[in-house]
Amino acid sequence: MSDDSPGFEPTRRQWVGFWSMIVQQTQNAFNDKMAQFILIPLGGVVGASLGFSVESAAGLMIAVPFVLFAPIAGWMSDRYSKRDVMLGSAILQVLVLGWISGSVYLKSLPLALCGFFALAVQSAFFSPAKIGINKELVGSGHLGFAAGIQQMTAMLAILVGQIVAGRIFDSRYTEFGGTPEISWKAALAPLLVLTACSVPALLLAVIIPRVPAQGGVKFTTKTTVSHFTNLVDLWRDTRLRLASFGVAFFWGFAAFINLWSVKLAKVITGGGEGFGTVSSVFMAAASLGMAAGFGCAAFLLRRRIELGWVPVAGIGMTLTSIALFYVPVGNSGDFLLLLSEPVSFVSGAPQSALFLLTLGLLAFSSAMFLAPLNAWMQDRYPAAKRGELQAAVNLQDCFAGIIAVVLISGFEFGAAAIGLSPLDGFRFQMVFIGVICFLATVMIIRVLPAHFVRVLGVGIVRMFYRIRVSHPERLPAKGGVMMLPNHVTFADAFFLSAACPRPIRFVMDEAFTAHPSIRVFTALFDTMTIRREQPLEAIREVIRALKKGDVVCLFPEGQLTRTGTLCPLQRGFELIAKKAGHPLIPVWCDGSWGSIYSFERNCFFRKLPHRMKKGMKIAFGEEIAPKEANLETVRDGMLAASAEAVGMRFARRTWSTRMPVARNSATKGFAAMDEARRRRMWVNGHQIGMVNALQRRQPFHVLMDDPVLSELPGLFVAFPDLFHAELRIEEFFNGDNAGVWVGGDFLRNHIHTTQITRSIGFYDFGTSALTPVERASLSHYPCLAVEGSVIAMSMPTPPESMDNFEPQKGRKSNSWGKILPGWAIKRADDGTLRAYGPAAPGQGLPLPAGCSLDPECFLAAKAPEPGVFHGRRG
Repeated sequence: MSDDSPGFEPTRRQWVGFWSMIVQQTQNAFNDKMAQFILIPLGGVVGASLGFSVESAAGLMIAVPFVLFAPIAGWMSDRYSKRDVMLGSAILQVLVLGWISGSVYLKSLPLALCGFFALAVQSAFFSPAKIGINKELVGSGHLGFAAGIQQMTAMLAILVGQIVAGRIFDSRYTEFGGTPEISWKAALAPLLVLTACSVPALLLAVIIPRVPAQGGVKFTTKTTVSHFTNLVDLWRDTRLRLASFGVAFFWGFAAFINLWSVKLAKVITGGGEGFGTVSSVFMAAASLGMAAGFGCAAFLLRRRIELGWVPVAGIGMTLTSIALFYVPVGNSGDFLLLLSEPVSFVSGAPQSALFLLTLGLLAFSSAMFLAPLNAWMQDRYPAAKRGELQAAVNLQDCFAGIIAVVLISGFEFGAAAIGLSPLDGFRFQMVFIGVICFLATVMIIRVLPAHFVRVLGVGIVRMFYRIRVSHPERLPAKGGVMMLPNHVTFADAFFLSAACPRPIRFVMDEAFTAHPSIRVFTALFDTMTIRREQPLEAIREVIRALKKGDVVCLFPEGQLTRTGTLCPLQRGFELIAKKAGHPLIPVWCDGSWGSIYSFERNCFFRKLPHRMKKGMKIAFGEEIAPKEANLETVRDGMLAASAEAVGMRFARRTWSTRMPVARNSATKGFAAMDEARRRRMWVNGHQIGMVNALQRRQPFHVLMDDPVLSELPGLFVAFPDLFHAELRIEEFFNGDNAGVWVGGDFLRNHIHTTQITRSIGFYDFGTSALTPVERASLSHYPCLAVEGSVIAMSMPTPPESMDNFEPQKGRKSNSWGKILPGWAIKRADDGTLRAYGPAAPGQGLPLPAGCSLDPECFLAAKAPEPGVFHGRRG
């Protein structure tokens, strides 16, 4: 199966190859950086005695090979197996390290710098191969994770290489006398050991699977100068062009900070003793921050590549760059103290510690900036051009690096010209960088507004709602698919975006766009709107989106529920499913009723939020084939998903042993239950709290001698405990006090014989519940409980919507009310309807003979009219 194929999953052999590649590239980066950071302080000492500055020259020598050899490197990664290119690069590195060791032995700085340049050439060929092989090994689904891990381990290798190189060179240089002549001896032994240790890395390249070559173009002399041809290919795709500019900005930024750190270390040490160590400490702080940023990105991108993190990281880069202007640097002695006495460093040099922390946070933000762009580009490259396009990106990156070197040199000249001290000059450079980061971030937000808002919105949603997801694997990894969730709140789009492993395009009724905030949402997220008078054009647009491979979310109820239960489904999805031919996934969001965005307490928004202790649970239901998509199968799938979502909420064993806080006659039997039944009662209490019948944090009454008090522990024990409703156990029924009463035949008899002068609500669980109670000032709500579990409840009919949606009913004649969320209704083999779910035993609960589930989700007592859903067989 191709790495571009939907549902591609890497084999164990491919994962072993991936981790082998990670180890190889980590050692390659370590070798490269350690050799460089031995040569840079060596060149600093020797070059100073010759009147030659090696730092800026080193920056150019690292960048120039990526410019000169970019087309050939990209061509080789496409023409040949990327594994073979990586193996050849590893062999070349061994030879170059041997060359550098020989140059140091001969005490030849020009020959050593030639080796320094050759190391950069090796990296230029290694880079497109190691980056391009990611997708060929792990596929699109794991690409964000793979790219983050690759960059994180490379940064850790760079970090360790810098620390080890600087520490070893400085200690040996000081030990041997600290003269330019002795510096050659200080550098030679570490380079020889490094060369020897690079040989085993060759074996790691052999373990990597030999992926097939992708390109068939033969090498010509034009290939060597096809820089701009490759750039034109890259820029032809507008999105790739913009993403590549973002990556180039990062590498220009990184080159600037890298050279800025080295030059700053030279200023505060005078370029002499301690220069290597201090520069290594600075680079270690940056590398450690960057490694942490890439690790964080690997975690955040493990499910999908999210570009919204790019502008968020840009904001972090802006703030930390400006902060470095204000944070004092400290002196060289402080940073040398860090390596010998780290505890004393933190307490004795807090300003220097704050400087390193800020530098690390800057690097962390920059890594978060790069990782999503890198992963997204790797996923978008055509397979046959992956190496060439990556080489073109590397070429841009090098131009950006060269510009950074020129800029920092220009700043040094300008600072000297206006009389600024070198240290103040470096501080003002960070102000410039902060302004550039700010401008870049503004441009990125303008290009990616929806991604940016989604990351912020989803982040806030996850912070407050603690979303957990059941069966996300049921959503196909690629290809068009239609999600059909229940619709409870105005924030459902953010809840679903937080739960879904793929980006979602939403379909929305045009009536919602009357709200300004909703109009902004639809514009940002490319939402498809439906006009009820002209739905066909919207249906065509949805079909096109599905055929393009998008995840399309359509709320089949067509409006927000005002009862907490499922509203009648609309038929639009049936036509879309049949025309598009893509699967449907029913989805259920449990726990959003009670949010300020829901109609709980009979209004949206204008209320204080409840504390959501247990967060939200979202369940992806079983896939429905397009040919089977109709009102009955989709409703059945949604109710089944509701049972899974509620079940996930109560999966922990603690619910089987939990006891209620209150102590009264209703709770006496709770302790005597077996653990399985006790858990089911907690589930049932939660189900009752998810609908607009009994209100949270509000009192309700029951007669002390009513049998239902002991028969319905989910209602009288679990519900009050979970939702802080006050249960008032009364000795007699008082019709002179307004309130809500729950009972059965016992309470009904009292109601018939008592005068009622105030408004009373009666939730009737008696055997005669379907017979209306006709009393002035009394509202009668028939309900059904089976074997102690509440199945259905009637409730007050909510006020009508001002947006001309169909009215929603809270009760109907000859009905026990609406099915509570968390129940799946199926017809058993014996022909009877049964209720299944986490509040029922394994065999389900039998429903009354002859009952049926009507299109509005009411449990009706009489035989259904044509079109009424009878329930599928279990």
